[in-house]
Amino acid sequence: MNRRGMPFVRHSIQWDYLLLVTLAMFLPTLIATACLYYLIWQTVAYELAIPELIASALFPAFHRVNQIILIGMPAIFGLILFFAIRLSHQLAGPLYRIEKELDIMVRTRDFAKPIRIRPRDRLHTLVSKINRALRTAREH
Repeated sequence: MNRRGMPFVRHSIQWDYLLLVTLAMFLPTLIATACLYYLIWQTVAYELAIPELIASALFPAFHRVNQIILIGMPAIFGLILFFAIRLSHQLAGPLYRIEKELDIMVRTRDFAKPIRIRPRDRLHTLVSKINRALRTAREH
């Protein structure tokens, strides 16, 4: 099966990168949400001394904050995650390919074939330097 078009490859760097992106999305959101709830609570509680008035003022505000978070955040997270998966595939895919090709070269002792990666992949400079090193090694 051709795995080159699949969004996930068998390379730990892709999962490390996606974990970092996911944490970078969720942790600030949780902290900002907690701060927003605290701000609303403190502002309303400071202004109103009667518990019934506090509850009647806070619940609509909490409901509105929940609506904004539950509607807006998944869309934003989905968009960020889409681009993160795409970028991680452009990085981890070539790394997986380079490792696989180098393993084959070492096992077969055939260093004549250059390493090729997809045109839209990252790491073209690394691949060209590896290919140049292989070419130089063959000539000497």
